[in-house]
Amino acid sequence: MAKYTGKDCALFVPSGTMGNLISVLGHCEHRGSEVLLGDQAHIFLYEQAGMAQLGGIQPHIIPTRPDGTFDVNEITLRLRIEDVHCPRTTLICIENTQNVCGGKILPSLWIDQVGSIAKSVGIPLHMDGARLMNAVVASGESAARILQGCDTASICFSKGLGTPVGSIIVGPEEFMYRAIRLRKVLGGGMRQAGMLAAAALYALENMVDRLADDHKHAKLLAQAISETGSKNVICQVADVHTNIAIVHLHPDAITPEQFCNRLSMVGKVCLF
Repeated sequence: MAKYTGKDCALFVPSGTMGNLISVLGHCEHRGSEVLLGDQAHIFLYEQAGMAQLGGIQPHIIPTRPDGTFDVNEITLRLRIEDVHCPRTTLICIENTQNVCGGKILPSLWIDQVGSIAKSVGIPLHMDGARLMNAVVASGESAARILQGCDTASICFSKGLGTPVGSIIVGPEEFMYRAIRLRKVLGGGMRQAGMLAAAALYALENMVDRLADDHKHAKLLAQAISETGSKNVICQVADVHTNIAIVHLHPDAITPEQFCNRLSMVGKVCLF
């Protein structure tokens, strides 16, 4: 994975959430630090405020655009100056593909811009790459190219690749010793890692290209919903970049539970 992503080292961890938490804590060595990230980031919304709960680190959010990016000019505007009253900005985080925005692929040139700004101010850039392989397959760009401007990344093997569990952190050699110590204290050091690593290796060698099938199926689902012309169930085909199709339901017409039940009966009853 280090070679695949163009980084020095790679470290296996049980989950993407742990991978992100280790990366944040590893970069922000002091409590009271601050992390810049989008307000729709998985790290911010769905990882139980781990950076704050366990690391004493404060998130500083930037409005996320519909395409999963944010205004790069906001980075320098939100950086903390050295002031006894303020926390120190010690990390920038991005997410690719962007989950909440519908599996959107971040443009590599935008990632390069963020990385260039981060480097110019001496702050590392971490990517939550839970679905990085989806971005690789859909964009045709290599993982190394996509991660060119990033210092570290956390990548999942269980997101569409078929492994039962497991993620990996990639990054520079000097970072990995801190990561190993953090993995240990968080309970992620496993004697049984060989079996999980074998599944991850199989996934890397055999399953990545098959993500194109997931992308095709997500697009077909979006097209089928769109072609009904329903005003109560809407899915924008153009917004489906990879394996996520977000469906908007009219709350007075159908609940998410009812919609899922009807999906399971396609071909037997009228869907909408």
